[in-house]
Amino acid sequence: MRLALDSALAAVCLAVTLVIHLGGSEAVEANRAPDALTVLLTVVAVGSIALRRRYPLAVVVTSLAGVLGLVLVRGAVGTATIGPMIAAYTAVAWGTSSHARQSVGVVVAALLLTGVMDPVDLSPAGALLNGAAFAGVVLLGTTSRARRERADAAVQTAEQRVTVERERANAERERSARAATEERLRITRELHDVLGHAMSVMVVQAGAAGRLLDADDAVRARTAVAEIERTGRRSMAEMRQLLGVLRDDEPGDGASPRSPAPTLTDMAALARRVGEAGLPTTLTVSGDPDAVPAGVGLAAYRIVQEALTNSLKHSGAGSATVAVSCEPSGLRIEVADDGHGTREGRPTGQGGHGLAGMRERVAIYGGDLVLDSSSAGFRVRATFPAAEPA
Repeated sequence: MRLALDSALAAVCLAVTLVIHLGGSEAVEANRAPDALTVLLTVVAVGSIALRRRYPLAVVVTSLAGVLGLVLVRGAVGTATIGPMIAAYTAVAWGTSSHARQSVGVVVAALLLTGVMDPVDLSPAGALLNGAAFAGVVLLGTTSRARRERADAAVQTAEQRVTVERERANAERERSARAATEERLRITRELHDVLGHAMSVMVVQAGAAGRLLDADDAVRARTAVAEIERTGRRSMAEMRQLLGVLRDDEPGDGASPRSPAPTLTDMAALARRVGEAGLPTTLTVSGDPDAVPAGVGLAAYRIVQEALTNSLKHSGAGSATVAVSCEPSGLRIEVADDGHGTREGRPTGQGGHGLAGMRERVAIYGGDLVLDSSSAGFRVRATFPAAEPA
């Protein structure tokens, strides 16, 4: 498109120059007929601007060479200088910085050679007019170039801003995706711990109730059934609390109140429930549980819950102990039973999710987990450092 426009401009300028310079008053006064060389030099001086934006510096040199040729051959230039002027403007406005500097140098050198646009008149006024004309062309090209560069810079800045915003949006989406994944994993662990413990207690109590009914011990059977009901209700409440994060409940929407997440202070109730389910559990706590961060307290509670659940389900233990030590250096918990242990020293929850959940909870806070299974029973030790990881 640009080449077509430049070619049209060159054709118009060349036609005007040929008519004025070769067929006008200049040719009559000089009493000369236009010859082929003059026409050729005029074509070189003016027609070359058809390629001005593709080869800016080369067109400047070519058009000035055509003008100098006209000076030598014809002794007159006339309107043929329109070619070098347009070429110089284009080189300054559209060429590279080096092209602009070199074009100015070529124009100055040509001015020194020709002196004026019409070498017949070598007056200082003519030289000044010639220099002013080319200086104006260069100034106009410089102004156009500066305006274009500002526009290009504005476009580039806008594109960079869009790129930065796009990258920021992508990063935000990635953070949201990671947060959602972490939240799903957290909910999965919580559901496993809540349901695993509750179902284990309910299964044991249901079995005990059946045996008591067979033995015509209705009072104790009723107690076991009541414990099943309490465990089910408690588990439902915890599940509502966990699943509540998956919906956007607005204040006052009628949703049931949610109990807070369990902490170290809730371990006494946990030990009591496990004891009522058939595994007498002794709890000892040293130090200040309230000084333990809530996240660490929840992780410790779930680890103890999972360990006691596995003891209740799989170890055949007659009793269990839970030791909680809140020290300045961190939190230490130990759960032990007197059962026969578990095969390969790991909890036997479906898919090994119990053990994986324990390790994940400890790892989040930079702690350590040790599992020990032997004929003397199963033992879980977990330690959490005092400071949570940044």
